[in-house]
Amino acid sequence: MICLTCHRPTPGTLCDRCRATLRPARERVLPGGIRLVSAFEHTGAATELIHHLKYRGLGGYPELVAEMIAPRLSARPLVPVPRAWSRRLKHGVDPALEIAAALARRLDVPVLRMLRARVHSPRRAGRDHSRVVRSFEPRGHVRDQVILVDDVFTTGATVSAAITSLGIDRVLAVVTANDASSGSILMPSV
Repeated sequence: MICLTCHRPTPGTLCDRCRATLRPARERVLPGGIRLVSAFEHTGAATELIHHLKYRGLGGYPELVAEMIAPRLSARPLVPVPRAWSRRLKHGVDPALEIAAALARRLDVPVLRMLRARVHSPRRAGRDHSRVVRSFEPRGHVRDQVILVDDVFTTGATVSAAITSLGIDRVLAVVTANDASSGSILMPSV
């Protein structure tokens, strides 16, 4: 195989050098008592891997994330935060859906596509997220508690919009591949 990050020959998905740069993210509690469980800090190989998944459709990373996160979760339905349709068409992948699918296989739970994204949203990676207003249209009603799945947690604006759409009492935890949060976290008030 070839390392998903540096493209050197390796027996697994990552070479030892790249795997050594993966730093597990600490678990946190968001406002409303919602757990934030992220596989990795947004540094080193984790940054490269999420970038390859989001913009090149390179697989392998969702399985690595699921391997790290699944033992820390209860078996609940997973709701991925959908990518805007224009970005999904351009890049051919919905990262949160890929991560949710990998987790669902490990946890033997369903993936519920309960949120509908906008047709288009501007690229935000590496930019100021504080003025971004996100909204999602709920598809149906969530009866039981679910685990929300997104690719990267930064300010919390995207996750906040998704939680608001589903209802704060329905979201048990938020799962992300990478935690890039810094500074204040924007979450719905309880």
